[in-house]
Amino acid sequence: MPAPVTSKGERSAAELKAAALRVIARQGYLSTKIGDITAEAGKSAGVFYRYFTDKDDLLRSVVDDFAAALRERVTEQAGGPHALDGVEDIRGHVRAYWDTYRAHRAEMTALYEASLVSAEFATHWEDMRARHVDIWTAHVTEARALATPDRDTRLTALAAVAMIERFCQLATPAESEAASEEEGDAAVEALTRLLAHGLLRHG
Repeated sequence: MPAPVTSKGERSAAELKAAALRVIARQGYLSTKIGDITAEAGKSAGVFYRYFTDKDDLLRSVVDDFAAALRERVTEQAGGPHALDGVEDIRGHVRAYWDTYRAHRAEMTALYEASLVSAEFATHWEDMRARHVDIWTAHVTEARALATPDRDTRLTALAAVAMIERFCQLATPAESEAASEEEGDAAVEALTRLLAHGLLRHG
């Protein structure tokens, strides 16, 4: 059982998570071992087990951090309660996802890889996607001026979420690679145009 978190403990846990993300960015989650994480953090295995029961336990904490960051960024980018009734709204949503995925690429890599071999993380991945699909279902409804979501609307929302999710995975640069602001803007614009064309019939 991990120890209760103290101020010092919070720092140690944060250092271990940061170290884990650096290792994962280099070699992937499935190839990362606890020894790799503790070596990167300059801490003993005993310190690791003081805060996490195993590597999956650390990943749960990391994924929770990522999910919270994504929710905060999307809300901030959209300016609070938001709708989807124009190209600028779509661009704002795409930018929020892009910026967050880029900042948390290692977390996404870890969760994706873990979801391939773990039913628990596969469910976590699916739940996160389902929440995004719910949001986009409402947005697609707004964009189409429909009274209530129907099956086609939810399928369209799923397509939008899957496109954003996979696009961000493939197009965001690895930690070791530099990407210019212009390249990021171009990626956001490409996805914005595609979504706007499909949802708003223009763009």
